[in-house]
Amino acid sequence: MEQYIKIGQIVNTHGHLGEVKVYPLTDDSDRFLDLKHVFIKTTGEKYAEYQVRKARVQQNVVILNLAEVPDMNAAIKLKGSYLELPQNELRPLPAGHYYIFQIVGLAVYEGEQLLGKIIDVTKTAANDIYVVETPQETKIYLPAIKDVVKEIDPKSGRMIVQILPGLLD
Repeated sequence: MEQYIKIGQIVNTHGHLGEVKVYPLTDDSDRFLDLKHVFIKTTGEKYAEYQVRKARVQQNVVILNLAEVPDMNAAIKLKGSYLELPQNELRPLPAGHYYIFQIVGLAVYEGEQLLGKIIDVTKTAANDIYVVETPQETKIYLPAIKDVVKEIDPKSGRMIVQILPGLLD
């Protein structure tokens, strides 16, 4: 089964012509300007394809005109829906950069000691924060900075970190 990745969420309508406001789930909002289509999950695990007629970035949201959304009434029904793409249609990232779906689920080690598993990634103005759940079901919050994160290897399912003094206090 093809894996779909969320790239944005419809947060509202825009105008009366059926445009939608999308909160991007990517660091690069301009990537929406090149989209030809997106997929939205309908009932069950089925996806409907929507053709992108026009896209523009406006402050921290993207305004999309979708061919299959003729008016505001149709746009309202999509509010809260996620825009998704098949994994094989994602843009390749530069070396050393990863999509969030590649990070969540990694086992986190300091040396040979298992600290836990990444269960979420929180975005902040300064850097991402990796939320690690320990085997004792407590949470550790690790900044995604080079001083802490030493190696990320999605293929092996591991992340190697070095805990800085005072980080876990």
